Amino acid sequence: MTKLYALSQTLKAHAFYRAHRDEVHYLFFRLGLENKLTAEHVLDALMQSHPEWIDSYRSSLPALQQLEEKTKALQDQGYHFVCLGESAYPRSFYAMEEPPLAFSYIGKPLWMNRPCLSIVGSREPSFDSLQWMEKEMAAFLESQNIGVISGGARGVDQKAHSLSLRAHQPTCIVLPSGLGQLYPANLKEWVQAIVEQGGCLLSEYDHAMPMQKYLFPHRNRLIAALGLATVIIEARLRSGTLITAEQACQAGRPVWVLPGHPQDPHFSGSLQLLMEGATMIRHAEDLRALFTVEALSFDINLVGIGSYGRFGTTGSDDSRDLSLL
Repeated sequence: MTKLYALSQTLKAHAFYRAHRDEVHYLFFRLGLENKLTAEHVLDALMQSHPEWIDSYRSSLPALQQLEEKTKALQDQGYHFVCLGESAYPRSFYAMEEPPLAFSYIGKPLWMNRPCLSIVGSREPSFDSLQWMEKEMAAFLESQNIGVISGGARGVDQKAHSLSLRAHQPTCIVLPSGLGQLYPANLKEWVQAIVEQGGCLLSEYDHAMPMQKYLFPHRNRLIAALGLATVIIEARLRSGTLITAEQACQAGRPVWVLPGHPQDPHFSGSLQLLMEGATMIRHAEDLRALFTVEALSFDINLVGIGSYGRFGTTGSDDSRDLSLL
């Protein structure tokens, strides 16, 4: 499937994709349903529907072939590549307004075999918040079969990943960079432990893409989508954490918030979320009770009754509604 991934990346870089993004997404999804999701079938369909694109495609062939060779070399090193429509593509991504056409990861796709929880917060959390995580979040993780999703940043993110590893649970770091340019750089020290424990590092960007500030809010939508719910530890107003919470709400995901004092600016965004209807959490028991309910939806998805958002929905026989395609 390296050729398909290389084609997806070539498409993403082209003005044609920006003009016809939804059409391309539907095409990948439909071909996946028909077990015909190959680079050849995608190209045939696009050339029939958009013959004006043929010349542009032919001019990009050298770059496409070079990218395919690079992708194959990375695959040989243990990296995995997933396109929209393939079986390893997370179902929750289909409900997004802007699902990734493709992504890569190293490790194991924990979202396929267990419910996940997204945990985000400040890069400079208070001592009390870290102590709360050490006590309550750790107790919750030790009692569940759960995957933890976060962004790998210092502070709350790395605390969440470390608690997950200590509880012998898999964790997933969603990067604001390519897998070949890990950010922050100290994540290199985490890779082996995360992979050995059944987790992964994931990116939708080119392998060599360095961190860019504008990629953080773009990346955050994947963090929000991969979790059945999102836990907010500390969020200032106009923070990346608050953006993740808003993206979780847009995706129909619950947001659970650790409260703080109203005079503490570290919690100004958190309190705003609570005023807007987010659910307050106090301790591990709150997390267990809330997550037990949400985990039922994951079990339903496993037997083929889950939602595919704008792409259609499944039925009990795992047939999917193609009326939108």
